[in-house]
Amino acid sequence: MAMHARGPGDGRPVKLVAIGIGSVIFGVELLRDVFRVPEFRGAELWLVDLDPGALGRMARLAERLNEAAGWDVSVHSTPDRTDALPDADFVVTAVAIDRLRSWRTDHELALKHGFASVLSENGGPGGLSHTLRSVPLMVEIARDIERLAPAALLLNYTNPANRVCLAVSRHTTVQTIGLCHSVAGQIDDCAQLLGRNRADLVVHAAGSNHFTWFLSIRDATDGTDLMPEFKRRTIASDSTEPLVRLITKRLGVRPAIGDDHIGEYLPWAAEVIGTSGYDFDGLAERGRRASEMLEGWGSGEVSVAPLLAEPSEEASVDHSAAEIMGDMVAGRTRRRPSFILPNDGLIDNLPADSVIEAPGLVEDGQPIGIPVGAMPEAVASLVGRELAIQDVAVEAALEGSRDLALQALLLDPVVSSVYAAEAFLDDVLDTHREHLARFWS
Repeated sequence: MAMHARGPGDGRPVKLVAIGIGSVIFGVELLRDVFRVPEFRGAELWLVDLDPGALGRMARLAERLNEAAGWDVSVHSTPDRTDALPDADFVVTAVAIDRLRSWRTDHELALKHGFASVLSENGGPGGLSHTLRSVPLMVEIARDIERLAPAALLLNYTNPANRVCLAVSRHTTVQTIGLCHSVAGQIDDCAQLLGRNRADLVVHAAGSNHFTWFLSIRDATDGTDLMPEFKRRTIASDSTEPLVRLITKRLGVRPAIGDDHIGEYLPWAAEVIGTSGYDFDGLAERGRRASEMLEGWGSGEVSVAPLLAEPSEEASVDHSAAEIMGDMVAGRTRRRPSFILPNDGLIDNLPADSVIEAPGLVEDGQPIGIPVGAMPEAVASLVGRELAIQDVAVEAALEGSRDLALQALLLDPVVSSVYAAEAFLDDVLDTHREHLARFWS
């Protein structure tokens, strides 16, 4: 998957557009990294969000960071992405439609209709509902990029990330990679379990986003195979999550993701970890506290110096979007834990035209995937089924097809009743009617 972004010799500043910047946790993390990456000195930064209050707060934070870093960035903000996009080099997206309320509603509807859903975000019945909302929105954004900034690279955080990247890759010409820090964080856990530093390991993990698996772990110096020891310690350790331990023991492959995420794709996961879903109240509280901090940073009452002194959570696990863009501009070669991108032979025994998550590399100004060979057949069959569901779900979202949406549900292993699937879909289409116009036209 060859891509190219403008390098420093092109004669004009790098232009970055961040859409959905009002998402407070994402926005703060992205901005603090932008003002730590030297390639963004003198850049043109456009912040986009439909919420004027959130947009204003982020713009004030950007100006404070710019002043503190001495970066001489030109900061602009607008609710209209078409004002921001012309001639952009990079576009970063993290958009959602009433994220917390909609996610909680999806989970409640899945449980109401008797499905053993553990999270309801990216897979299972709730994942379909999320897909129906997110995919059309992201394809509309991508079509604006296609028209106004055809040479731009889109770095997407919007969930369900695998399905969003599939839709954008199939239905537009926009160059796209998806980013998720889950695999990167799991590599940290791997290093800790082995009593090593992450820099001492060469790790290959791959699959579908949030349905990823450790395929190879080797010593970076002498190439020693550390996978047998890693699996042994996974099973023996009290710190291992129960579903991850069970899967490793019974399937012989260690998931590269936590219990709640991988549990979305397995009909028996709820037996092990329950159906309590995400800590929605905790997430709301975290967002509230972050918003309070944002007010202090923007007003000048709280110093932004600590934001610049330490890397973001993403940067601390080598998965910062700003650092990836900086590598591309500077022409640096650097491995990254994972990219979400078209398979195109990266995983031998998954469809070539699917979108997958695999180890990444920035080389010669291009983000590419690293081939990992074949996955163990036991887990390749599970991931392959999920990719088939994604194919149908994406088309259902874009066509506004109730028949295809129902097909996607009936293919899903978490769905145990055709009649419950029909009733669930009716509930979803009615509850989210305002945001699912394609199904009602």
